[in-house]
Amino acid sequence: MANLSTDIFVLCDHASVSQEQKLSIIGIFDQFFVKNLPIAWPKMYLVAVVRGEASQEYPLTLKLIPPEKVEKEFPDKEFKIKLGPNGKANVMTELVNFPLQVSGIHKVQLSSGNDLVGEIEFKVNKTTATYAGGQDLAGKKITN
Repeated sequence: MANLSTDIFVLCDHASVSQEQKLSIIGIFDQFFVKNLPIAWPKMYLVAVVRGEASQEYPLTLKLIPPEKVEKEFPDKEFKIKLGPNGKANVMTELVNFPLQVSGIHKVQLSSGNDLVGEIEFKVNKTTATYAGGQDLAGKKITN
């Protein structure tokens, strides 16, 4: 059986698959800007397109790795996926109230057995709130 790989692996604002199995991805991102931590991110999607041997079933594990030890671990998610006749399949999950506990670079890994299929990183940035006029809460001017 051929090893799996990812053609696409992203976080986004919205994703859907049509009746014809066409994948639509809207608002790809890899950074979060938050005022306070911990926080629950209201809604996002994790999307991957995996490639391997046509019509074969593969076990997959999805794992989140924070930059440091956190109070509540995000459990690994194990599932199976069957690839289509073209050797590809879409993996899509909606994440609602996703816990962001610490700032820094987080990793999301997709693996099959001991093989790493794909990995993405996202950064959680703790920032101060800004308001119209380009000032922070203390009235200091913000510039980019």
